Amino acid sequence: MSNIIPTIGIIGEITLPSPTSAFQNFKRQGCVDTYINAFNNLDVNIIIIPYIKENKKLNIENYISKIDGLLLTGGLDVDPSLYNEKRIKECKQSDKAFDLATIALIKEAIKQHKSILGICRGCQLLNVALEGSLFQDQKFDERENKDLNHFDLTHIDTPSHQIIINKESKLFNIFKSQILDVNSLHHQSVNQVGKDLELCALSTDGCVEAIEHSDKNYFCLGVQWHPETLISKTDSMFPLFKEFVNSAIN
Repeated sequence: MSNIIPTIGIIGEITLPSPTSAFQNFKRQGCVDTYINAFNNLDVNIIIIPYIKENKKLNIENYISKIDGLLLTGGLDVDPSLYNEKRIKECKQSDKAFDLATIALIKEAIKQHKSILGICRGCQLLNVALEGSLFQDQKFDERENKDLNHFDLTHIDTPSHQIIINKESKLFNIFKSQILDVNSLHHQSVNQVGKDLELCALSTDGCVEAIEHSDKNYFCLGVQWHPETLISKTDSMFPLFKEFVNSAIN
């Protein structure tokens, strides 16, 4: 699907009702508005894709056929059984059914060659969808560079540390720099890189910060940081969203 104004589909999040809600038996589906606001200065149509069971193949195909780009949002931990590991105590809450549904959307988007941008958990799930694995918990305090805080809740919308980008990558072509300041809100990260994906950025302590598809003509990129919150304070992340949108048009 190719339009002058592309349509970006954002994976909806499932949340439990607040304790004071009258609808205690119903989950809520929606999206944190930072993901939508990231496109404020770009001409796009946005739809939020609701939870679709993984076996609803026609529904998944139809949703992907109606969008030009797929944005994979942050959220819960990825269920470790999906990369053939037993859960460790450090692994936090996950939702396997939702993971499977999102993986089905990812695979269909790749099949239809739709642009994909994965953010934080979205990066991790993209990797798992293509047969990669994750660190269930990075145990960052055991790394050599302990001063680098990857779960830095005090810097949600401002940089926390730097990453080093591979000069041969699509990511480098987007930012035109090998060094990038990013925020950091995660305890899981990519371990074994998935099929048809390449590592394209690392933190200074060796954590995988970005992966991208090996086909350089295809925009399929996952970033471990949260560019959608940084863009509220700085335009440093604008090139990422702009290139994502431009790739969806072509």
